[in-house]
Amino acid sequence: MENTSGQGKKAIVPPEIDRWNWGAFLLNWIWGIGNNTFIALLMFVPFVNFIMPFVLGVKGSTWAWQNKEWESIDHFKAVQKKWAYWTAIVYLFFIAAFAGLFFIIMSSMKDSDAFKLAESQFESSREASEIIGKPFSTGLPSGSIESSEPSGKATISFGVEGSKGKGTVYFDAVKELGKWKINSLVLEEEATGKRIDINQPVTPAPVPAPVDESAAASVALVEKVGAVAETKVVKTGVREPTGDVNEFWENFTWDDLSVEEKKLWAVLGWNGRIWGSESESPASEETSWAKLSEAERAALTSLGYNKKSWNKE
Repeated sequence: MENTSGQGKKAIVPPEIDRWNWGAFLLNWIWGIGNNTFIALLMFVPFVNFIMPFVLGVKGSTWAWQNKEWESIDHFKAVQKKWAYWTAIVYLFFIAAFAGLFFIIMSSMKDSDAFKLAESQFESSREASEIIGKPFSTGLPSGSIESSEPSGKATISFGVEGSKGKGTVYFDAVKELGKWKINSLVLEEEATGKRIDINQPVTPAPVPAPVDESAAASVALVEKVGAVAETKVVKTGVREPTGDVNEFWENFTWDDLSVEEKKLWAVLGWNGRIWGSESESPASEETSWAKLSEAERAALTSLGYNKKSWNKE
């Protein structure tokens, strides 16, 4: 058959090349420039660009044969095959890059202080344990998080799976004066679709009345009783430390703690994963009493600490 390529509309298109063109469909205007088929630039026209890829896929081979001279039919097929090959590589690269970027973003979200606070509060929830069971694992989060010292906002959801069931946790948090605070924390059970509010902020324990000095036998005894009274907490489920308060709590594992005690420690950023760890601790551990938030100081007071014993650490 005579080679009529490059002769415009007069060119006779061989039947074996008059077929769908993947290069034209996927790379459209780029393919058009490379094949002298400048009608592909209609991709830049609004609305027309929605249907143009399909038109190029159907008519691309015909137009390329008519608009450009080719050595032979085999030469034409070989070049179009290369276009399809490199098109596939380009698209696979962008898909892999997008997936990698998505994974990096989700991983950084999971390492955020807001996520760790929500995870810690979820772990200390008795209701969550009864529904999901322990131990449990969390999936990659989705949502949004914005943080710029000293403020921020996070709206995130993540899957959770335990020994008893599966679910999805939704929470939103705000960052004020450098500290994250959970506004709402909801567990949706997968099996029933039931939603449970598990956001249970710890209520600070009441401060005991001052010790009556007239009842003390001596000034030294009064000071000792006053120190004990400062650390004493009347709260069901929270033990009163004896002796050195730091050594007292170090003797317990996370599972040894009561639900109320776990909630108090969670306010300070602790959870079952890092409790007892020698390499990881929450930010509150290195913060002086004066720089702690009111909620953190209240939790420490409930656990038997005071300004002197905390700063002594």
